[in-house]
Amino acid sequence: MALIPHVAMAYDFSEGGLFFNFNKDGKSVTFTCETPIFFAHDAPAPSQKGYIGDIVIPSTIKHDGKTYKVTAIDEYAFTANSELRSVKIPESVIAIGQFAFMQCFRLESVELPSKLTSISDYAFAESGLKAINIPGKVKRIGVAAFNDCYLKSVDIPNSVTEIGKMAFGSCRSMTSAKLGKSVEKIGEAAFSMCTSLEAITLPASLTEIGEKAFFECGKLKEIIIPAKVKSIGDGAFNYCNELTRLEVAQGNKVYDSPNNCNAIIETATATLVAGTNNSNILETVQRIGSEAFYGCKGMTSVNIPTSVTHIGDHAFFYCTNLRTLTIPSSVTKIDSYAFVGCDSLETVDIANSVKVIGDNAFLHDDYIKMVTIGSGVEEIGTWAFKGLDMVTSIVSKIEDVGNVKMGKDVFDEIDMKACTLYVPRGTASSYRAAPQWRDFKRIVEQ
Repeated sequence: MALIPHVAMAYDFSEGGLFFNFNKDGKSVTFTCETPIFFAHDAPAPSQKGYIGDIVIPSTIKHDGKTYKVTAIDEYAFTANSELRSVKIPESVIAIGQFAFMQCFRLESVELPSKLTSISDYAFAESGLKAINIPGKVKRIGVAAFNDCYLKSVDIPNSVTEIGKMAFGSCRSMTSAKLGKSVEKIGEAAFSMCTSLEAITLPASLTEIGEKAFFECGKLKEIIIPAKVKSIGDGAFNYCNELTRLEVAQGNKVYDSPNNCNAIIETATATLVAGTNNSNILETVQRIGSEAFYGCKGMTSVNIPTSVTHIGDHAFFYCTNLRTLTIPSSVTKIDSYAFVGCDSLETVDIANSVKVIGDNAFLHDDYIKMVTIGSGVEEIGTWAFKGLDMVTSIVSKIEDVGNVKMGKDVFDEIDMKACTLYVPRGTASSYRAAPQWRDFKRIVEQ
């Protein structure tokens, strides 16, 4: 998260080695520490000194003859405390501030009060927590609240309606997550890089799944999208390489997965928005969406039907075992980064219908040996074919190469001496005069 802590001093009084700040009501106090550690980008990362071992926070504290109720834990109260092992929080506490337990690396357990209604942003991020009991009145789990913890499982109560961005991201020990029946929103990257997560059931209440929500959940076996879901962010299931079942529940008005296609299709636009290694791209699909097959490393071949007109950005990004690729005669546009990292590709055949090849479309696909560029191409983006180290022949069917809009360094890092450029009969002189094309040392008409 690239946040670096720095130290400041702020508390109103201390009793028995514990530190407090007065609340505005004059009757209650907030539990804090002697030297809170705040986060900045321009300071070293100290370890907080003070609370050590197992801490029990009292429900009341007496100071100068008056008893105060402890109702909150301050922001940064324990941040970067490397000596804290456990904390028991009293029932009187209704709020825990952001960053309160962040980077408490040795913290293994926390008892949360039953009246807590939200878990603040970064509250337990990067801590040593192995288990957590989320109280039944919590409605929101904040941004990165448990990011990069050691949780093995999580049971989210029925009171929760929102799981924030990165809330459980990088919890690599988590094998299961149970979501309560009221969750409506799963935020961006909420469970991303939970690399041990094998099972999760999405509740019927769910309406929104954020971008990269389950990114790199490599052991996840199946996902069923509930009927109320209206929005699925790009890359929600990227790098879920063991995902063999991807379906949409009946009755969904926005998405569908007909004929056991193992893919999610946005019905209004006929766009395939998410797929798996074994998806079947149906003849009804008109567009392969952004990041649709991103990181499908088990995909060895793909049949793109003639109904498809547009291949979105990063659509087949790092499909490392995809071996052959034929772009059908219906496709008119290949977006940026569409086939980057397809390291097993040896031949690429781009149909005559394609007008635009986006920036970096085939960047560093190192094992491609032959590329055929169709006659209809009008624009080739920057670095579209950069770094094709093993390519020995490029066949261009473009008749009027002088009218093709060329990005920067389209063929950068290709061995211009070893690669032969084949062009239509009667066009060699045009190619030898055209910027970038003329860099090929062998231009042969055919």
